[in-house]
Amino acid sequence: MGTTFSRAEAEASPAASVAASAVASAEAGSKPSNPASTAPLTPFTSRILSNGKSSSPKKNAPSGPWWRTFERSELPNPGGYEEITQEAIMILRPNLIEGMQFNFTAPISNTFALGSSVEMGAKDSPGVFAFNANYFTNRIVMMSRTTPSDGRVNGRIFINHTPALTSKIIADVGLEPDSSKGSWDLDYRGSDYSGQLKFANGMVAVSYLQSVAPWLALGGEGFYQHKSCFSAITLAGKYFTKDDTASVSLSSFGPIVANYVHRVNPKVSFATEIFVDARTRDSHLTLGYRFDLKSATVIGHVDSTGRVAATLEEKINPALSLTLSGELDHSKEDYKFGFGVNIGGG
Repeated sequence: MGTTFSRAEAEASPAASVAASAVASAEAGSKPSNPASTAPLTPFTSRILSNGKSSSPKKNAPSGPWWRTFERSELPNPGGYEEITQEAIMILRPNLIEGMQFNFTAPISNTFALGSSVEMGAKDSPGVFAFNANYFTNRIVMMSRTTPSDGRVNGRIFINHTPALTSKIIADVGLEPDSSKGSWDLDYRGSDYSGQLKFANGMVAVSYLQSVAPWLALGGEGFYQHKSCFSAITLAGKYFTKDDTASVSLSSFGPIVANYVHRVNPKVSFATEIFVDARTRDSHLTLGYRFDLKSATVIGHVDSTGRVAATLEEKINPALSLTLSGELDHSKEDYKFGFGVNIGGG
């Protein structure tokens, strides 16, 4: 996980030799041979004797890896700016299946795995077969997905440059004109802050999140889209304790989003989200829950439009799991159900 530089040790100074000689003579019960050794110990020589070794008196000597230069306080790292709402999103917007989905993964070695997936039965899309290849080490993770039916290739690369600096590269290439896209994220995690620089399809974005208290982080994001000449700024805050997480974001182009997650215990969590568009006066409320049972996970939510959804994942063993999901949109009279099987990777 990156290179570690050890602290350089300075060579012993003449003062250290004098101090060491004095100690040796005292222990032997004889007079020191060097008259200079009878001089009183200075703060420098006392520090040498107490440490058992010499050290450089230089005050500006490096004290560790270069990235530790930016560590400033004992406040916790608040996580990335994009992770402010991550816990709430996992409860309120889980992955739902429509039709049938089958995933198979076969580990080839400790760092390489091959797999395939089949999706069918969705009424708005044809059946899809995809081939997956994954390579993962402590420093780099590479994942790819290829769908022969439409010639589309998706790839992701995660690189740990140092324990604090990471890169994420995403590419999605298709045969149709103007259907390819890509992005590059550079993420830095300091002791009490996080910063990110992102380039994606003619857009550049910068975000920053700073812990100001053990339970509070404040930050913001700004981006510019070159093609449409559109720019915006978003300000956000995150409150977090052992049992609660709350966040709110305000965007210059209208949306105001607030969410809250309460962990009743390690197995039960509840979440809510309120979305308000200050320009159109539209609003949206979502309530959700998550239950982590002994071998299963149940996630569900209901929103103010009458849409209800739930998913159940049952772990049969570490290499086999089954998934059931359903979505009922009463306002649109649209109903979706799905069944999934995951084999391998255990």
